[in-house]
Amino acid sequence: MEDMLTYVVKLTTGLIGVIIVIRLLGKKEMAQITPLDFVYALILGSVVEEALYETTMPFYEMLFALAYWALLIYVIEKFALKNERFRRVMKGKPELLINDGIIDVKVMDKNNMDVDEVRELLRMQKIFSLKSVKYAVLENSGMLSVIQYASEEPAVRRDLKGDDEYDENEVTHLFVDAGKIEHEELKRAGFDEEWLREKLEKDTDYDVDEVYFAEWNRNTGFFAQAKDK
Repeated sequence: MEDMLTYVVKLTTGLIGVIIVIRLLGKKEMAQITPLDFVYALILGSVVEEALYETTMPFYEMLFALAYWALLIYVIEKFALKNERFRRVMKGKPELLINDGIIDVKVMDKNNMDVDEVRELLRMQKIFSLKSVKYAVLENSGMLSVIQYASEEPAVRRDLKGDDEYDENEVTHLFVDAGKIEHEELKRAGFDEEWLREKLEKDTDYDVDEVYFAEWNRNTGFFAQAKDK
């Protein structure tokens, strides 16, 4: 019975500790959580877990660990607000991933990303082609903030005249990623490497071996970026 009571007290204290840490992090959405915030939560979880399942750990040691960790988070967060250099070291800084329609390969490599991951982040914002993006900032949270070309911004269908003149929306395929041909994607789209080489050169004047990425849509054709950009 005494062990059960100790377990209840520790679990309740752990819950209170988690709530305190969440409050210290401020009013952030999950998408705004930085890698440093993730470390906060990870270590806090380890402290609570060890206290719950390590029966020899006294209650006051768990309380001290939670209090110290909460205080440490508070000090770091407050100091980061005061010191810009420290904030950049601890939390990083936003980086311009796409500049005037060109992907910065160095930024992408630095963050261990590939073109397909960039396209996934864009799709989460209902942008289905790199061709539409003029600027994209990679935020500390890992999300993208995007500015589209004015000509690519979506129009309300009811504002357009002659709807029959417009092609139906089509999926955009990534056929070349980081200089490598995506054979599976080609196969899913019903094409082969020979078609890719001929069509890409015809649409863009690029040879497959010259491009860093190439995406294709049935309505708009190829959009590609050379390796030296």
